Amino acid sequence: QYMSNGSLDQHIQALSWKKRLEIYIGAARGLHYLHAGAKVTIFHCNIKSKNFVLDHNMHPKLTDFGLSIQGARFTSKPKPIKVYTVDKYDVFSFGVVLLEVVWGRIVYDMAIRGNLWENPLEMDIDPNIKGKIAPECLQVFIDITLRCVKHDADERPTMGEVEVELEHVLSLQEQTDITNTDAHYNLLSKTIIKRYKQREDIIQTDTYGSLVSQPFIKDDS
Repeated sequence: QYMSNGSLDQHIQALSWKKRLEIYIGAARGLHYLHAGAKVTIFHCNIKSKNFVLDHNMHPKLTDFGLSIQGARFTSKPKPIKVYTVDKYDVFSFGVVLLEVVWGRIVYDMAIRGNLWENPLEMDIDPNIKGKIAPECLQVFIDITLRCVKHDADERPTMGEVEVELEHVLSLQEQTDITNTDAHYNLLSKTIIKRYKQREDIIQTDTYGSLVSQPFIKDDS
C-alpha cells in the first residue's frame, strides 16, 4: 500500500511537539492491537521510526513484518516460552523510538546505555520544539519512556499502558496551552527533570535471549 508521506524518520524534525505525540499515540495504539487485540497475537520485533509510514493525514502504519512472530509459537506445548519476553521486547524498542520524539534525531541500534540519562534532558531536546513543551507533560513523557527501557522486562509497561500515558501527555499539553498566554515554557525552572540513576548499562536481549549490539546515537554534525 502506497503511503504518500513516506516513513516517520524522514519527518521527525519538521513536526511540532503535539503532532509528534499524535503520531506516536497512533503507533502505540497499533502495537497494542497487535499484542492484545488481534485474533492472532503478533510481536513485531523490529520497531523503529523507519518502519512507521505515514498516510496523507499523517497517520502512522507499521510495516516490515519480516522479523515478526506469532504468539502461538510461544504458547504451544510442551515447552512454552514466556510471552512477556517478546511482548516487552517491542516495548523496549518503542521506548527507544520515544526518545526520538524529544531529541529530534534517530537513535540507532537496539540498546541504550544508562549514562545517557546522567544529564538533564533539556540539554538534548530538539531545538525545534524546545520551549513548546509544558514541564508537567515532559515529566510524564520521561517517566513512561524510562519505564519502557527498564532492564527488567517485568517492570516495563504494556503497549496499552504506553498508549494511555501518551494520551495523557497530549491532554495535559492541550490543557496547559489554553492557560499559558506566552506559549513558551522554561522546563528546568519549573520542574525537576528526573535522572536515570541506574549506572549499569541497559541491555536488551533479542527474542531468543542473546545479547544485541551496544548502542550509539548518530551525530550528523
